[in-house]
Amino acid sequence: MKQYINEHAVSPVVGVMLMLVVTIIIAAVVSGFAGGMMKGQTKAPQATIQGAFSVTSGLQITHAGGDAIPTSSMVITVKNGPTFGPNLEAMSTNTLNLANLTNSAGTPVAFFNPTTNSTDGYNITSFNPGDTLYTNITNCNPTFFQPTVASSHGDYNYDGTHWTFSEPDDAFWALNFVNPKNVNDKTSGALISRAVVTITG
Repeated sequence: MKQYINEHAVSPVVGVMLMLVVTIIIAAVVSGFAGGMMKGQTKAPQATIQGAFSVTSGLQITHAGGDAIPTSSMVITVKNGPTFGPNLEAMSTNTLNLANLTNSAGTPVAFFNPTTNSTDGYNITSFNPGDTLYTNITNCNPTFFQPTVASSHGDYNYDGTHWTFSEPDDAFWALNFVNPKNVNDKTSGALISRAVVTITG
């Protein structure tokens, strides 16, 4: 297991910085038999992945270097970090639907079949060095982006700029990445968002 920690300023607008800890786990395990004749295991890809989240633009994951990662073996998981409170990782872990993740041209990574409620093929076969994948903020509805902390005691709404919730004092709303209260307005521009990226194979 290799762990890379990158700290990047996230500034959706001038002077507004994101104070969230977003953990992104990309697991790519590739193993098999060579030609069906010889038993062997392929070494897992090695890569540097950078992640950033903004309440006005959404999630961005960049392959900063290393090996290409097959998208069919890729799992991206987000969870609340310690800035939200202690011991929240277990209850807040959510696996992203790759059909809601696109490349810069807007092509979804995977095709999600609503009939079978599962992935039914991949439009993008590998995540290569230099590539960036996006989840647009409009696709960050907490009910499917963070379902384990999405409250059912109110309604979520995207107003064209931010996500809002009809019960703003709800405890679970405070755990949502898209909650605008998780952004502080600072003129210094000194705040940062830490993305912890773990690659296992």
